[in-house]
Amino acid sequence: METVQWTKPIVHEALATLYLRLNGYFTTALIVHSPEWGQNLAEVDCLAIRHPNHSQPERCVETSPFLAVRKAEVDLIICEAKSSPENITFNESLRTDLEVIRVLLRWAGVFCEEKIESVANSLQPLLQPGVALEAARNGVLESGHRVRPLLCCPPCSEGDCADRWCLVGPELFNFINLCFNPLEKRKNSSTRYNFEQWGYALAPLVTYFKEDAKSGRTPDLAGLYVHLGVT
Repeated sequence: METVQWTKPIVHEALATLYLRLNGYFTTALIVHSPEWGQNLAEVDCLAIRHPNHSQPERCVETSPFLAVRKAEVDLIICEAKSSPENITFNESLRTDLEVIRVLLRWAGVFCEEKIESVANSLQPLLQPGVALEAARNGVLESGHRVRPLLCCPPCSEGDCADRWCLVGPELFNFINLCFNPLEKRKNSSTRYNFEQWGYALAPLVTYFKEDAKSGRTPDLAGLYVHLGVT
């Protein structure tokens, strides 16, 4: 099995990916390729899509209210993970280059080609610093399909990001822990199994959450760093 060389930025991206996956999103990273050899135009930490008929009642955990998911909509999230409270903004290429947004939207396949230009133009202002929390959380809606820009900074608390739509440590850890470590056994959903089935990128995180809770400790970011050998 391939070994991940864990750094804080990689841990933060993995936490965002795990959180969105547990909330019913298909997730992937994405590279927007450049015509210049050896370069790329942009890298998206986590591109996530959730379909309107998603359901997992056997787990007995509702989708997090933080995400404000609406019924009957396809939800596409562009997630940027950051490691410093002083640098919680989207990468410059996403903020300034409309072609990057067009390529991203085409790859996701949520909007028809005729709508790509208008959606990209409406989305770009939501990727700028200082955008209002509700504006980012509402995103851009077109024909029952929504795209939203989500920032993520696991070292932050709610107070650090009260004015923006940003996924922070307490929300990440509380929700993931709720999913993995119920107070009582679930009737139709075992929480003990081979954790390697999560794949090499997420299995170490899943193992940490489950084993720390089993030992009576409350999972947190500092403990996760230690578990993964991050200094």
